[in-house]
Amino acid sequence: MIVTLGLAGWKGGEPERWGGMIIIAMWALQTVGEYAHPSRFVTVDPFPFLSDLVGTIGFGVIAVHARRAWPLWAAALQLLSLSAHFARWADLKIPAVVYALMRGGPTFVVILVLFLGTILHIRRLKRYGRDAPWQRWTSPSDKSDR
Repeated sequence: MIVTLGLAGWKGGEPERWGGMIIIAMWALQTVGEYAHPSRFVTVDPFPFLSDLVGTIGFGVIAVHARRAWPLWAAALQLLSLSAHFARWADLKIPAVVYALMRGGPTFVVILVLFLGTILHIRRLKRYGRDAPWQRWTSPSDKSDR
């Protein structure tokens, strides 16, 4: 995680830096949550739920606006993590280890996806000299792009 966040902050474009900040926010929520309400993996854990909600929304917003593929993967993976909490809420007979893996596994992969996205950004910069970070959304009435 430290390598990914360091690389995203140092060499990443704006979407990669924002992705790193989302991961830091998720980590901070998890850390505070462990002190306030330690995870037992038996019921829905509120701080990890909030952390996954922040990740899903944050990466979803980046995915809509960034000119990158990795945020789509990150948002989808965070949605999987978020769904683990709903699965736990719906059926408390899910073994604790399954809930823990469903909750944490996808987020671990998000860190790898952010690392890969940062590497691909660096390659595009070297190849083309620039890498547009954000999608330009225009309305149908805007004729300046025609």
